[in-house]
Amino acid sequence: MAIELLPIDRVSKVDKGLFQQEYFKKHKPAVIKDFCHDWPAYQNWSFEKLKERAGHLTVDLYNNKPADPDKSTMFVDERMNFGEYLDKIASNEKVELRIFLFNIFKHIPSLKNDILKPDLVDGFMMNLPFMFYGGAGSIVHMHYDIDMSHVFLTQFVGRKRVVLFAPEYTPLLYRLPFSVITYTNVNNPDYEKYPGLQHVKGYECTLDYGETIYIPAGYWHYIEYIDGGYALALRVLNESWLKRAQGAWNLLGEMRIDNFMKKYFTRPWFEYKNRKAFENANEAIRQFSRPEELVL
Repeated sequence: MAIELLPIDRVSKVDKGLFQQEYFKKHKPAVIKDFCHDWPAYQNWSFEKLKERAGHLTVDLYNNKPADPDKSTMFVDERMNFGEYLDKIASNEKVELRIFLFNIFKHIPSLKNDILKPDLVDGFMMNLPFMFYGGAGSIVHMHYDIDMSHVFLTQFVGRKRVVLFAPEYTPLLYRLPFSVITYTNVNNPDYEKYPGLQHVKGYECTLDYGETIYIPAGYWHYIEYIDGGYALALRVLNESWLKRAQGAWNLLGEMRIDNFMKKYFTRPWFEYKNRKAFENANEAIRQFSRPEELVL
């Protein structure tokens, strides 16, 4: 039995007040069909034009394997000329190599002129734009963004499948403590090993060229590249000071503790985190059986 996934609302020509009232303030995901249609990037960021402007760069590539629980950092799987990489993913053959959190604008500043600051909500951090690239079949394993910012992810080439889960399901998704990841499989859930997944509901959409998905802060997301392509992520500072503090702690506290423990106490640390993930999930399951006590 598959996890229940609901369709994500799709909106266009939505005004700021309505979007904030119906989606942003409620932390409800939405696909905005025309978010970037007045940007020069909407016309200028084809494979060919991007290769002309940035094809000389050398980029780090990562494969489809989940993050290694025993390693403090992700290791580069391959380095390649950016133009050559674009040719590979443009062919739409299965190329399970990704580029993520790529600040291409640091190398080609003129590309920033192709992006206009949105006015749908306040607080867009235009100094932190990141690009994500992947070949057909590439996967972004389930995680949530460590800084607790809202994300507006705009697709410029190709299609991708996006699956989201609200943060209140975190214990039922078997989140590993001191991290933002889980090893549960949302496509083929193992309910015997992970019974908490039976209580989870999520959202799903296919993001197409020129469309933008609003991913609220703290939302878990899993992404599949249906076609080779790329997207731009713009972040919005969390409106809650408490959540901003949580994001800072995640970056400056939890992540450093986790890296230290992985380095010096690798196996015991992973076993502890795995055990705690199951304990937290089991407690959440018990609360589901007593809904009057449910606190996720």
